[in-house]
Amino acid sequence: MALKLFLFGYPRLEHGGHSLPLKLRKGLALATYLAMAGKPVGRDLLAELLWPEAPAGEGRASLRRTLHRLQRQLGINLFVTTSETVALAPAVVASTDAVVFRSLLERHASRAPAGQTVTELRQASSLYRDDFLLGFTLPECQDFADWQARVSEELRQGFGEALTQLAQAAAAGSDYEAALTYAQRRLTLDPLHEPTHRLLMRLHAEAGHPAAAFRVYDECRVTLMRELGISPQERTESLRRTIAEGAYPTASVPTSEPTPVRYVVSDGIHVAYRLYGEGPLTLVALPGFVSHLDFYWDQPELARFMQTLGHMARVVCFDKRGVGLSDRIDYAATPQHTARDLLAILDAESIERVVLLGVSEGGPAALTLAATAPERVTALVLYGTLARALRTPDYPWGYPPEHYDAQVEALIDDWGGPACIERFAPGWALDVERRAWWARALRLAASPRTVKQVFEALKSTDVRPLLARIDCPTLILHRHGDQAVPVEHGRFLARQMPHAQWVELPGEDHWWWVGDAGSILHHLDVFLSTLPGTLPNT
Repeated sequence: MALKLFLFGYPRLEHGGHSLPLKLRKGLALATYLAMAGKPVGRDLLAELLWPEAPAGEGRASLRRTLHRLQRQLGINLFVTTSETVALAPAVVASTDAVVFRSLLERHASRAPAGQTVTELRQASSLYRDDFLLGFTLPECQDFADWQARVSEELRQGFGEALTQLAQAAAAGSDYEAALTYAQRRLTLDPLHEPTHRLLMRLHAEAGHPAAAFRVYDECRVTLMRELGISPQERTESLRRTIAEGAYPTASVPTSEPTPVRYVVSDGIHVAYRLYGEGPLTLVALPGFVSHLDFYWDQPELARFMQTLGHMARVVCFDKRGVGLSDRIDYAATPQHTARDLLAILDAESIERVVLLGVSEGGPAALTLAATAPERVTALVLYGTLARALRTPDYPWGYPPEHYDAQVEALIDDWGGPACIERFAPGWALDVERRAWWARALRLAASPRTVKQVFEALKSTDVRPLLARIDCPTLILHRHGDQAVPVEHGRFLARQMPHAQWVELPGEDHWWWVGDAGSILHHLDVFLSTLPGTLPNT
């Protein structure tokens, strides 16, 4: 009796095209969680997830009763059980739409660029009928609700990326009708996604319908003003002017849009990354406390910075495990975890040696990799980072523990809004459009619980013992008035590292692309030009 489990929309079981009655909401939740896990899950974890208020023994008893009632209700056992674990029976549940959807996207992402097709993307897009578990709630189970929200956002983001790639592929084959259909579906998914408005404008313009492109622009302008109180980005305005002048851009090769997301499995975790640019060196950008591969290109100044890096070197950017487009986790990821994930990316792309660019919270991971795998690191660049966070007698510029905890709580309390932008980018603090971008970027990148885990890991981080072991050329950049990571942290690194070049820059902004980003890029460009295998820039 092979069953199908459908999780896009309200969850349901089907056999032979007919829905099976499954009245137990926690039974549905149990089947859903196990289907997405794809492996046996501990009974204690399931009991805590679905019966959080029950003592441990009572929770396990409730789980046993639910398993028995489901078997009696359906006349078949959906599960494979042991005394300690429960799994969905693969011989009984033949397919699950959300699992197949995720698998198709991963299969597409794993292809070599020359061999990529859109077959998997088309199949995946046909499965996404509605959002994951739409209309299904277990309000009394907060951990399950958090997990449901994370998976829903992950699948929704994957679907959006697939639609964008399908639109671009259709345009490359001059099938503008299909391209416009895919792009419009992407915009319906997120009407505030400005890059999709631009994609639609390009498609209409290249298809010979500038009036339709202008209508898309007008819709974009009205929607952004109504929902966010902001105007379109300069990139959107520039595109409108270009179309008005009759110079239609090429929809199939959008030079300012990101390359496709790829995935690699590290410690059983799917880690998302992008590879772009060209040059004799490969530069890996290790992000700060949160990141999201899409918002690198959603903000004009940040996009320009990343594109400039692509002119200097081949660039790898990635989302650490737990944040952005990478798998969520239920523990605090350490610099050692990030270093292992990065090695997995390098191995997947057959990249032997790299220059590491560690910014902010990404610095300790860059230092860890440079110290523990020196054969893979050509050089090291650090910006606005630190060796440890907390104050000790021999590290007096660290944060007092109570101050550190208060800052983290302030960040979490304002999550969903432009949290702590005054510390990260004082120069942007009063800019309405940029505040709106930062708020949206945070919501996409992580949940408050995930952010707390990130800072718990940073709180216990201390890479000082590794510094003397780092033997590669090192450039350390830090702004004198940095309000998020005070400059004394950078000065300490420069004193402790034997081959460090210290550059102290003016400014208060912690974000590297805000303020005088050109100065940072200049120092980076000069440094890269001195490394073996490169030619001096003229």
